[in-house]
Amino acid sequence: MAPTAAEAARFARQLGLPGLGEDGLARIRAARVHVVGAGLVAGPALLSLAQAGVGTIFLDDGEDVRPGDGRTWLCAADQEGTPRALAARETLRAATSLTAVRFHATEVRPGATLVCSESQVTATRAAERARTSGVPCVVVQATDVGGQVISVPLGAPCLRCASRPAAGAHARDGVAAAMGCLGALELLLLLAGLVPRDAGRRVELKDGRFEASATVRREGCDCYLVY
Repeated sequence: MAPTAAEAARFARQLGLPGLGEDGLARIRAARVHVVGAGLVAGPALLSLAQAGVGTIFLDDGEDVRPGDGRTWLCAADQEGTPRALAARETLRAATSLTAVRFHATEVRPGATLVCSESQVTATRAAERARTSGVPCVVVQATDVGGQVISVPLGAPCLRCASRPAAGAHARDGVAAAMGCLGALELLLLLAGLVPRDAGRRVELKDGRFEASATVRREGCDCYLVY
């Protein structure tokens, strides 16, 4: 479907990107994305997805706004104690009117998942839920000095196969922003159809540089493509 006049004007730069074009933009505009987390890493990722034109974002975060959450780019000091997902929705709606922002619910059927949870347990569960539901996902894991972004298209090695042990320290603001934006970019590549089928990869931030490598399924892992 050709973009509307408003979309053509808003996304003119994206339409000019090699390999994207109107078809890729149409896929992004039609996408329904489940985002797990609305914290320090998720804030830049959510804003990147919204401003890139993702059709619908489903927010999934059960925490309240805490002191310091203004660093997420989504919350203000006077929102402390209110649901963080609610604060995030208000910010995203103010950023663009071209993306629908809703709360995630059990009956929601997303087309892709972005996991930016601060909890490793929650991140692992969300990634596995996406895999077993036949939904491609991207998982962002940030540390105080770097981190990794794991891209899991359909049929690719799962998060357990693809991730490497990471330190448990919380990410610094600049690192969190870099990792969140990278996670959003990886997901947009999936949504636009610019990633080959089964081509999972891991992008790591080390010593201020990004390094990408293909992921490999571990022997004996039960991960497989679920339709």
